[in-house]
Amino acid sequence: MVDRGSGSNECRPTGTPCLLVVDDNRDILDMLTLSLSEKYSVVGCQSADEALVALATSRPDVLMLDIRMSPVDGVQCLAAIRAIPGHEDIPAIALTALARDSDRKAFLAAGFQAVAVKPILDQCELEAVIDTLLRSTPCGSVPVLTDASDDGIMSLRGGKQ
Repeated sequence: MVDRGSGSNECRPTGTPCLLVVDDNRDILDMLTLSLSEKYSVVGCQSADEALVALATSRPDVLMLDIRMSPVDGVQCLAAIRAIPGHEDIPAIALTALARDSDRKAFLAAGFQAVAVKPILDQCELEAVIDTLLRSTPCGSVPVLTDASDDGIMSLRGGKQ
């Protein structure tokens, strides 16, 4: 487990938004946790199992889950997290190289609110998506994003895909 900014596996209680980033590729996980830790408290995990352990002691504000992990993928990981009482409404971003419209719609149907297509080239755009999700309403709806597709999924490759 990688933690940036809080010194433990728990989110900071100081009001800094907390992200749980899960990716089985250590290089991507390190890059995301390091770059995002400048603005957020970030807990990084290399597997769904590590994420579930981290969730036993903290409740992040936003989830970022790699879709193609093994043996438990990001969709299965999200379902397991949503089954934890008190964690049903945490906004989630799918991290994926799958950029087809049908893939993005499947991620939305699975419970994700946004999709970040890897490689993530624009840090500011990713932070804008995270900040938008942090402002989402309690019932889980997400404000309209300027370059979201018609189906409400944010694309991080600039505009509709």
